[in-house]
Amino acid sequence: MKKEYIILAATIVALGLYLVLRNTDRTHYEIPEIDTPDAEQVTRLDIIGPSGRLEMKKSGDSWLSEPEGYPIEKGKVDGMLEALGGLDIVSLVSEAESYVQYDLGNKKRVFVEASSIEKSLLKLDIGKVASTQRHTYVKLVDDKNVYQVSGNIRRTFDVEIWALRDKKVMTLDRNLITGLTIETDGEKISLTKISNPVEPVEEGQPPQMVTAWITADSTEADGKIIDGILGRLANLQSDGFPEDDEQVDMSEPAFTLTIHGTKSETLKIYGLSGEKMFLASSSQYEFPFMLAEWKLSQIRKTPSDVMGQADEKE
Repeated sequence: MKKEYIILAATIVALGLYLVLRNTDRTHYEIPEIDTPDAEQVTRLDIIGPSGRLEMKKSGDSWLSEPEGYPIEKGKVDGMLEALGGLDIVSLVSEAESYVQYDLGNKKRVFVEASSIEKSLLKLDIGKVASTQRHTYVKLVDDKNVYQVSGNIRRTFDVEIWALRDKKVMTLDRNLITGLTIETDGEKISLTKISNPVEPVEEGQPPQMVTAWITADSTEADGKIIDGILGRLANLQSDGFPEDDEQVDMSEPAFTLTIHGTKSETLKIYGLSGEKMFLASSSQYEFPFMLAEWKLSQIRKTPSDVMGQADEKE
């Protein structure tokens, strides 16, 4: 019996030593602190990954792709800068210098570099998202270890250029519009915006001013159709972009709409560019873009349409 107690005591001591040593082994490393960049410092972002290479540079308050000069949607860049500024390492994952299983090898990693005008501020390899979907594997430059950071930051940076391009191609302040001109199918019509007084419903009230659109001979157009056109153009967004701007034939527009005001703005529509997509250009946007057929149907009206003279369609 005494021998059994001695064996049991030795076992308890051995187990205690194992637990102490195991805990010591697990906590002896230090999690590095990342010197995260301030969003205001960053003037350039370089991203290299499975989706390709992206180079973006700040120009005034805007961001442009390099070398194309495509406008980049500000909200997308803000999301990237927020992700970099909020990087938080929560744990060490591996010291084995084995990166493929974390998608940190050369073929699957997403490399990100944020720079200011003077210097590089942060370099980071981004791997796959952990199974919890709450953390992402990363590797810091000049650090062989793999860490986990909070959040799914991979989806923020593993993107193609078309997904980042600013899709806003025209905005209008309708209060500043004084007229418009439509040219299509060999026809042309110019309309001027006027305000007509309308007698009030209640006696003693001042006349109400109502907008009307008239031709040079004072013939009034269909105001509802004009309102529909301008409503769509007030904040017009593209539905995509042609793959190769240099090969786009933009010699002859099929439809031209000119909006007159303190400054004239023009929207031109060309031919089909893909399934139910039409090529277009805007005086407010440097590059050609595409509009969906359903959206174009709300804009492309003939002179007969706006004058309420179009034949009824079956």
